[in-house]
Amino acid sequence: MTRWAALFVLGGLSAAASPVGAESPYRLKLEVDAPLYGLGLAGLSLAFVELPAASCLPNCTPPDSLNALDRLVLGNYSPTAHQTADVVVMSLVLLPLALNLIDSGGDGWIADTIVHLEAVLLTQAVTQVVKAAVRRPAPIVYDASVPLEERQGADANRAFFSGHTSTAFAAATSYAVTYWLRHPDDPWRWVVLVAAEALALGVGLLKIGAGYHYWTDIGAGALVGSSLGLLVPLAHTF
Repeated sequence: MTRWAALFVLGGLSAAASPVGAESPYRLKLEVDAPLYGLGLAGLSLAFVELPAASCLPNCTPPDSLNALDRLVLGNYSPTAHQTADVVVMSLVLLPLALNLIDSGGDGWIADTIVHLEAVLLTQAVTQVVKAAVRRPAPIVYDASVPLEERQGADANRAFFSGHTSTAFAAATSYAVTYWLRHPDDPWRWVVLVAAEALALGVGLLKIGAGYHYWTDIGAGALVGSSLGLLVPLAHTF
């Protein structure tokens, strides 16, 4: 996830160096967007900070404070679900760029891309700051059947909140907002919104099935991602 986020940032910075089309619903301001990209990069850099593995390993038991809803996911483990979530979240970030290029015919596509990637980057930044501060062990940490090296892995102590989910919802919401702004009277805008958000939710469910997140991780990720996916584009309409 971190490597992908870095690629998204580079793509956005490359796009920012190109001429901005006139038909975008967004207004870019270098003095605003450049610092925001900088803040995003600073927050994202925390993903490269190595956190120690859970101190209770190799024999961890779930804390008594774990709520009943989150306890339902204990015992989940699926490398396939984990890998599928990677593919879907990458698709949610990149596919809207291609769809918007076709939809716009290239007019304003650069500006749309900068805004889209800015929403994703800022979401990742907030996510990594919270992950580094909270250091919540993932459900797999409490599952002795999961290989120890995976329970000691980089993502095993960064469960709250889900970066895949927050990124998926940021990308899905950002694209839906862009589509609505470009086509305010198009009845298909509802289909775009529902389909995009459903795919984002699917990412969260896959991460639960993979054993890397609790329901509260997914809920918080969805809230943060959808909020920034809405606010970042709308902030560029003034």
